Amino acid sequence: MDLTAKKATQMVRALAADSSQVFFTRHAEDRMKARKVTRTQVLRCLTKGRIVEGPAKGVKGNWEFRLECVSAGDALNVAASLDSDGNGNFVVVITAYWV
Repeated sequence: MDLTAKKATQMVRALAADSSQVFFTRHAEDRMKARKVTRTQVLRCLTKGRIVEGPAKGVKGNWEFRLECVSAGDALNVAASLDSDGNGNFVVVITAYWV
Protein backbone atom coordinates (compact mmCIF):
# COMPACT_ATOMS: atom_id res chain seq x y z
CA MET A 1 0.00 0.00 0.00
CA ASP A 2 1.31 3.44 -0.92
CA LEU A 3 0.95 6.34 1.47
CA THR A 4 0.25 9.68 -0.20
CA ALA A 5 1.53 13.00 1.14
CA LYS A 6 -2.08 14.05 1.82
CA LYS A 7 -2.87 10.94 3.88
CA ALA A 8 0.48 11.12 5.70
CA THR A 9 -0.18 14.77 6.57
CA GLN A 10 -3.59 13.85 8.01
CA MET A 11 -2.11 11.03 10.07
CA VAL A 12 0.80 13.10 11.38
CA ARG A 13 -1.46 16.00 12.36
CA ALA A 14 -3.86 13.70 14.20
CA LEU A 15 -1.05 11.89 16.04
CA ALA A 16 0.89 15.08 16.89
CA ALA A 17 -2.25 16.63 18.40
CA ASP A 18 -1.55 14.22 21.30
CA SER A 19 2.13 14.74 22.09
CA SER A 20 2.29 11.35 23.83
CA GLN A 21 2.22 9.85 20.31
CA VAL A 22 5.41 11.72 19.29
CA PHE A 23 8.83 10.34 20.17
CA PHE A 24 12.23 11.99 19.71
CA THR A 25 15.38 10.04 18.85
CA ARG A 26 18.54 10.81 20.81
CA HIS A 27 19.96 12.29 17.61
CA ALA A 28 16.95 14.60 17.25
CA GLU A 29 17.26 15.80 20.86
CA ASP A 30 21.00 16.46 20.47
CA ARG A 31 20.61 18.30 17.16
CA MET A 32 17.62 20.31 18.42
CA LYS A 33 19.62 21.47 21.41
CA ALA A 34 22.60 22.44 19.24
CA ARG A 35 20.37 24.24 16.73
CA LYS A 36 18.14 25.91 19.33
CA VAL A 37 14.94 24.20 18.17
CA THR A 38 12.32 23.56 20.85
CA ARG A 39 9.91 20.64 21.18
CA THR A 40 7.05 23.12 20.86
CA GLN A 41 8.39 24.30 17.50
CA VAL A 42 8.72 20.71 16.28
CA LEU A 43 5.20 19.82 17.43
CA ARG A 44 3.86 22.94 15.70
CA CYS A 45 5.64 21.89 12.50
CA LEU A 46 4.11 18.41 12.76
CA THR A 47 0.60 19.83 13.20
CA LYS A 48 0.82 22.81 10.83
CA GLY A 49 3.63 22.03 8.37
CA ARG A 50 3.50 20.56 4.91
CA ILE A 51 5.33 17.52 3.62
CA VAL A 52 8.04 18.61 1.19
CA GLU A 53 9.76 15.23 0.74
CA GLY A 54 8.26 11.76 0.85
CA PRO A 55 6.62 9.84 2.28
CA ALA A 56 8.87 6.98 1.27
CA LYS A 57 9.17 3.50 2.71
CA GLY A 58 12.20 3.25 5.00
CA VAL A 59 14.49 0.22 5.31
CA LYS A 60 12.69 -0.80 8.53
CA GLY A 61 9.27 -0.67 6.86
CA ASN A 62 8.21 2.68 8.33
CA TRP A 63 7.18 5.72 6.30
CA GLU A 64 9.75 8.54 6.30
CA PHE A 65 9.15 12.15 5.26
CA ARG A 66 10.28 15.74 5.76
CA LEU A 67 7.97 18.57 6.77
CA GLU A 68 8.55 22.30 6.55
CA CYS A 69 6.89 25.21 8.31
CA VAL A 70 7.70 28.78 9.28
CA SER A 71 8.52 29.30 12.95
CA ALA A 72 9.86 32.51 14.47
CA GLY A 73 10.12 33.91 10.94
CA ASP A 74 12.46 31.14 9.72
CA ALA A 75 11.84 27.90 7.84
CA LEU A 76 12.01 24.86 10.10
CA ASN A 77 12.44 21.38 8.63
CA VAL A 78 11.56 18.24 10.57
CA ALA A 79 12.54 14.78 9.35
CA ALA A 80 10.27 12.16 10.88
CA SER A 81 8.68 8.78 10.33
CA LEU A 82 5.33 7.12 10.88
CA ASP A 83 5.56 3.81 12.67
CA SER A 84 3.29 1.46 14.58
CA ASP A 85 3.39 -1.10 17.34
CA GLY A 86 0.85 -3.21 19.19
CA ASN A 87 -0.62 -0.05 20.73
CA GLY A 88 -1.16 1.84 17.46
CA ASN A 89 0.57 4.43 15.29
CA PHE A 90 3.12 7.02 16.42
CA VAL A 91 5.51 9.63 15.00
CA VAL A 92 9.29 9.46 15.48
CA VAL A 93 11.21 12.72 15.07
CA ILE A 94 14.57 11.97 13.47
CA THR A 95 16.02 15.50 13.31
CA ALA A 96 15.07 19.17 13.00
CA TYR A 97 16.95 22.06 11.48
CA TRP A 98 16.57 25.65 10.31
CA VAL A 99 16.87 26.38 6.59
